Amino acid sequence: MDERWINMLRSLILACYEGTVIYLILAIMMFSVLFIAAVRMLIRQRDVNFFQYDEMLNEELAPAVSLLMPVHNSENVVVDRVGRLLDTQYALYEIIIINDGSEDSTMQRLMDEYDLLPIQSKVHYSALGRETGQIRAVYRSMIHSHLIVIDKEYGGHMDSLNVGINMSQYPYFASIGQATVLERDALVKIMKPVMDALPGEEIVACSGRVDMANGKCPYASTQGNTSSERAMSPLLVMQTIEYVRAFLISGIGLVRYNINMLLFTSQAFGVFKKNRVMEIGGYKTNTQVGHMELVMRLHKHMKQMKEHGRIIYIPDPICSVKIPETWGQLRKQRADWHRKLANSLWEQRSMIGNPYYGWMGMVSIPYFILVELMGPVMEISTLILLISGMWLQVVDVKLCLILALLLVLYGSLLSACVMMFEVWLSRRAYTFREVTRLLLYACSETFWFRPVNNVFRIRGLLQVAGYGKKDSRNEKG
Repeated sequence: MDERWINMLRSLILACYEGTVIYLILAIMMFSVLFIAAVRMLIRQRDVNFFQYDEMLNEELAPAVSLLMPVHNSENVVVDRVGRLLDTQYALYEIIIINDGSEDSTMQRLMDEYDLLPIQSKVHYSALGRETGQIRAVYRSMIHSHLIVIDKEYGGHMDSLNVGINMSQYPYFASIGQATVLERDALVKIMKPVMDALPGEEIVACSGRVDMANGKCPYASTQGNTSSERAMSPLLVMQTIEYVRAFLISGIGLVRYNINMLLFTSQAFGVFKKNRVMEIGGYKTNTQVGHMELVMRLHKHMKQMKEHGRIIYIPDPICSVKIPETWGQLRKQRADWHRKLANSLWEQRSMIGNPYYGWMGMVSIPYFILVELMGPVMEISTLILLISGMWLQVVDVKLCLILALLLVLYGSLLSACVMMFEVWLSRRAYTFREVTRLLLYACSETFWFRPVNNVFRIRGLLQVAGYGKKDSRNEKG
């Protein structure tokens, strides 16, 4: 190769190295600021008396809530899911189960278990202004008067939620994923910010921390539970670390500055003010966007209406979800998440960098674009640069080492710090061996889990761009 071309290649690789170093430094600084903000906030709240939650159970002014849960082909689990909802502790709520065109015996199981009878009188119905799947019948339980079941033609998870909104009668509704397991006091916790709102302050949406439902926390000691082999799968442990990191940095850290977007948990469990959601036409039934897009439209609508509505993220665990247990399941989930993230951001691209939308347009959306959306591309590119630079020997070894150290700090060391804080803050009992294992897993993240996870997420980006085959599966939410 001509020496001039070699010099051009060396200059190009060097420029990429310098750009990547700057990106990693900025990302680490941003993560550190959000982590410190989250730590300070949680330390202040650590000793809050939880008897306040008990007081809310009998509070007459606690806003009534409609719980909406779509189900599809769930004959084996639907009774258990509904039973858990019926066990919810709260002053006043209704449960609306939307059978989304199930082809198995889901509807029959519900009718047999809860003694459902068709509602002959006029049912409550709100005009959402968006076409939904046809409703076959509406039933009420003769055993539990606050349980309503809607049988409709298949339309997807979002369409089912729109039907539930139309049928709900209370000022707030909660969207619940089919695989979500609520804590008994989840409604009490999630509605507390609404009760604590100052005069003139409006809470338009609220969500909170999600734990994993695949057994207990991988290394947490619990009384009477000596068997945790299944929960100790390395894949489950790494996802737990990932969830905790997201909870602290993109959840608590962003909400500390009132710029949270409810990205991580609204699909599992989120509470929304019904009239505000109706003003924007409810959920979009396009399966290429997720719940995040609804939250972004809420932000946009409140700004355009010059209203001061807030979206709150609470630090308390409110529900748990079953996370992938195999690499194949993880690949499908992460590609789907990233595809929906990209499409949701594209749908609301007019907000990007727009000072009219305040923190959302200037900080929150750019953060999700640069760190969450493009982060996997940058991390994989960094690995490729690191390997190619050392192999071609066109970059100084010191610069390669700096890049490698930054990559480890960006991934493993930050995760290790997050997990140490989680162990310190948690009310669970950890042994020295358990803490050591968690620390070792977190420190190893950069070397195996994070690169593979980033490849899965890049696959979602390629699907958005029209490359790669989307995973075909029923939409379960």
